[in-house]
Amino acid sequence: MKLQITTLLCATFIASFTLMSHHNGVAEEQNKDRTGAPGSSQPCTHCHTPVSGANTTSTITVYDGNGIAVSEYIPGTDYSVEFTVNDPVVGVAYGFQATAVHSDGSNAGSFSNPGTNVQLEDVNGRHIVEQSDPHPSGVFTVTWSAPATGSGDVAFYMAGLAANLAYGNGGDSHQATAMSLTEGINESVNEIEVIHQPIASVDGISWTPHSSGSLNIYTLDGKICNFTVCLTGNNVFIPSSNELRGLQLVQFIPDDLVTKSVITWKVVIPN
Repeated sequence: MKLQITTLLCATFIASFTLMSHHNGVAEEQNKDRTGAPGSSQPCTHCHTPVSGANTTSTITVYDGNGIAVSEYIPGTDYSVEFTVNDPVVGVAYGFQATAVHSDGSNAGSFSNPGTNVQLEDVNGRHIVEQSDPHPSGVFTVTWSAPATGSGDVAFYMAGLAANLAYGNGGDSHQATAMSLTEGINESVNEIEVIHQPIASVDGISWTPHSSGSLNIYTLDGKICNFTVCLTGNNVFIPSSNELRGLQLVQFIPDDLVTKSVITWKVVIPN
């Protein structure tokens, strides 16, 4: 089940977010978290006065390595996160502040590689990504490294601001938003080799090796009856003889004893 996102997303972004007066983000200027995440500062003390008809939108999109937007994350994987702010009425330039947390408010994963006009900050232990300067496009990017297996759902919180760059708190507009990612299953598992038992018939023993090595055949009292060099995928046939009759021990010894194991079978060669 997806993480329930706390609706601390306020209808205003703090005016002391004189981020457009000081240009830098509110974490750097005030050491404040105004993202709307659990435990963040109340964002309505001194508000930017919105301009009439403003239509600000804020969006968060997480992309995998193939540029595909995702709704779940694979633990330990890197993603590109795009924070976008837009307003056709106000939008001379844009700013934002965001974070990624678990349901208990703790940091989820880590941020790195901030894009143009983006900086990484820390507010009382919480990782913050925000604008370092207003951006005319309103598109901000950063790399997010997903947390370890078993971490659970992750919520991204963002407050976006559209500013008229009049260096005051009037005529601006904002929107806060959030989205969550569920934890996915890492399907990158090691392939399990299927190793078939040698086939014994009245004519002898046939086997296709899964790796290079040697195939040895012993009697029950330990006497070696045959030694054959094997190459991966090349069928081996050992004809029956007076000694190769009845119950035999067949042992494969791989050349690569680091990743492969010695295997022994019991086979019966019919008389």
